[in-house]
Amino acid sequence: MKQYFKQFEERLQVAEEKLDILSDWHIAKGHKGATEIAEECRTAVTSLWMEFYRLSEAYKEAEAGHEEFYQANVDYLLGELRKHDNILLENALSIGKDRPNYLLFDYLDKEQRIFENPNNLATAPTGNIWHYIRSLIIKDQKERGIL
Repeated sequence: MKQYFKQFEERLQVAEEKLDILSDWHIAKGHKGATEIAEECRTAVTSLWMEFYRLSEAYKEAEAGHEEFYQANVDYLLGELRKHDNILLENALSIGKDRPNYLLFDYLDKEQRIFENPNNLATAPTGNIWHYIRSLIIKDQKERGIL
C-alpha cells in the first residue's frame, strides 16, 4: 500500500506539472478562457492533493492500529505461554522433578528442525532456537529496510 501511495503521488505530481505547462502555453497564445480553465484545473489538482493527504493519513492511522492490535495479541500469547510454563515449573519442583522443558522453546526448536537443513542444526536445542529467532529478526529488519 505504501508503494501504491508513492506511485499515486508521483503520478499526481507529473499531472500537475503537465497541466502547468499546458496552461502557460494557452495563456502565452492568448487563448480566450484559458486563464479560467487553468485556474479550475489547478483547483481540481489542489483538491486531489488534499484528498490524497487525508487518505494517506487515514492509512497511516489504520496501519498503526493494526500494529498495536498485532502486538497486543503477541503479548497475550507469550503471557499465556509463560503462565503455562510457570505452572509446569511449580508442579515439577513441588514433586522434586527436574525443570521441565518450556513450551515456547520446545515449539521453536521443533519449528527450526522442520524448516532447517539437518546438517545445519546444532546438537542442543538452545543453539537452534537462538539461530531461528536471529534469522526471524534479520528477515524483519531487512523487510523494514533497517539492514
